[in-house]
Amino acid sequence: MILTQCPSCRTLFRVEGEALEVCGGAVRCGECGAVFQADVYRLDEAAGETASSPRRRRWPFAVAAGLLAAGLAVQALYAARQPLTRMAMTRPVIHIVCRALACGLAHPAAPGRFRLLAPEVRLIGASHVLRIRARLENTADFPQTVPHLAVTLLDASGARIARAGFPASTFLRHPRSTLGPGGQARVRLTLRIPAQAAGYKLTLFSTGKR
Repeated sequence: MILTQCPSCRTLFRVEGEALEVCGGAVRCGECGAVFQADVYRLDEAAGETASSPRRRRWPFAVAAGLLAAGLAVQALYAARQPLTRMAMTRPVIHIVCRALACGLAHPAAPGRFRLLAPEVRLIGASHVLRIRARLENTADFPQTVPHLAVTLLDASGARIARAGFPASTFLRHPRSTLGPGGQARVRLTLRIPAQAAGYKLTLFSTGKR
């Protein structure tokens, strides 16, 4: 038995040596019908095994690996979406991804990037009513959740008498939940205070942090 290969369709098959002697080495391919000299296109067994083994299709694995890598990248962006919104280079990408996935991106809160401009605090008459007027400005280069406003009352010696926190819906003249980069909003707050209050302090804090 010898192993030969059809030069026309590349089909491999074995032929008995006695049959080749009878027909002078010529054989007809059972696949395409071509006639050729079997001994001319003879192969050794090792070559035959290599040639006859089907090629493995690798592209499905490459596609699957690419999709898996993309999925992991999206998960990583989703997990770190809040800090990345504060970075100018990554903020547009995060917003695009979150719009596509509807991931409910919340605006970051960085109270240190807010400031109160031209604060005006007055005690109205003898009624112990404190009126606070100011402008709140977001100095960050990204939209922020409006922080809470804390009012601390002090006595004549500087000791704290009372302290209270107020959400944006309470102290903003036109309530809103966020302020854009460089955005400003008017602060309007009126409080009734203890008679012994002689001083005050205004601070800003994010939700849950005072």
